[in-house]
Amino acid sequence: MHRRILIPITVPILIISGVLCVTCLVSVWYTHRMEVNQAQEVSRNVENLRAAQDLEIALRQLRFHSFVYLAHPRPDFRKKIETDDADFQNALGRAGDSALTARQRDLVNKIDRGFARYRQEIAPLLDDAASGKPHEDLGKLYDAHPILYATDPCHELVGINQEALNRSWRENERVGRQARTVLLLIGIFGPVSGFAFGLGLARMVSRSIFRLSVRVQDIAQRLDRDVASVAIVADGNIDGLDKQLQHVLKRVEEVTERTQQHQREMLRAEQLASVGQLAAGVAHEVRNPLTSIKMLIELALRPRDPKPLTTDDLRVMHAEVTRLERTVQGFLDLARLPTPKRAEHDLRESVEQAIGLLRARARQQGVEIVSRCPPEAVPTMVDAEQLRTVLVNLGLNALDVMPKGGRLEFNLAERREGIRLRVSDTGPGIAPEISERLFTPFASTKPTGTGLGLSISRRIIEEHGGSLTAGNQKEGGACFMISLPQSQIKEDALKKQSMHENLSELPHTHPQRTA
Repeated sequence: MHRRILIPITVPILIISGVLCVTCLVSVWYTHRMEVNQAQEVSRNVENLRAAQDLEIALRQLRFHSFVYLAHPRPDFRKKIETDDADFQNALGRAGDSALTARQRDLVNKIDRGFARYRQEIAPLLDDAASGKPHEDLGKLYDAHPILYATDPCHELVGINQEALNRSWRENERVGRQARTVLLLIGIFGPVSGFAFGLGLARMVSRSIFRLSVRVQDIAQRLDRDVASVAIVADGNIDGLDKQLQHVLKRVEEVTERTQQHQREMLRAEQLASVGQLAAGVAHEVRNPLTSIKMLIELALRPRDPKPLTTDDLRVMHAEVTRLERTVQGFLDLARLPTPKRAEHDLRESVEQAIGLLRARARQQGVEIVSRCPPEAVPTMVDAEQLRTVLVNLGLNALDVMPKGGRLEFNLAERREGIRLRVSDTGPGIAPEISERLFTPFASTKPTGTGLGLSISRRIIEEHGGSLTAGNQKEGGACFMISLPQSQIKEDALKKQSMHENLSELPHTHPQRTA
């Protein structure tokens, strides 16, 4: 799925799912924590209530057994009093350990002091009963028994613990209601949010489909206006959109087929035009020399006053035949270049050889030839003879546009991306009307040129894996740039260097001027 579709759909789903997951986890953790706290609280309150009830039971047992002993002072009844006393002390200790509030601890201390006072007052009565002196008025003792010093605060402690236990139960019920409410809200929020997101997603997809349908309709209308009739309805339906796209695709295939057919026809027309142009060029280049030769021969063969061929006539005929031969060879080279015989060659030698062939004519025209080459060898795999032909052709073109003197410069440089050889002059530059078709056959501004030299030169350079481009310099004159790949040995060495000089600034070159 495309990222622009995946992100708007998955991100809200992940956010909602994450919120629901976090909410559920927090709710479960909070509910569990509250339940644990409430369970611990209830357990402590139950323990307090049980301890207080044990205290109350022990005090009732002491009060009952003390009445029985005072009425019937038997040793077994006295022993029961001692047992009840020990039970009371045990329950009092547990009540003190489980007391949670300051009020509960104060009541436990009050019970302890009341029990001590009870012991102090009941001891003489028990001793008197043991010595045979029964208590005079047991009814009065019932209303004013010393155990009441401990039973009254014990009753209060039981009430406080009971109230604390009731509060814990009420808090536990409140927590349970909160947990049920939270879970209910989550249960409601989940489906509602899912429904809302689904509705929003459906609306978004529907709008996207509708916009796409409108665009398909627009394409169909353009097809209808330009090529054929296409009926499209922008209803936003997926099935309908699929049918519309299939229909438009079918029409586009038909239009594409027509366009390809038209292109093939145009290509054929261009080929016929090229053949016509080639035929016209051949006729023009061959007819002129043949006309000169024919006129000289007709003068020598006319019945009246024939004019014999002189040495000058023969020299003219020889020159025209040589011109014909050069023209035919140019056409042959254009049609099929000989296979380059590549070998490791230093480009500096090709530059010097080309300059040597151009030097005599340059001296006659007053043209200065400048060579800028690196001090070290510039090796590459080339056909030295073909490359020299290209350089001589570029140099002759430059000399043709500088009949009254000027400057011809050969600039050779090595860069990380390859070898650059620039041939520039100070002539009038490339005319705008011929710049776009400079490397096409028969493109020439010279009256005697065939217009094949630059076309053949570009093909030679391209056969060597390079490129030949042309342009005008800012300071005036034309500039031809030859780009060639480096040899593997030189390329490995240059990977360790960083050369940032431009073509006009080469600090490591040694100018060599020749007239």
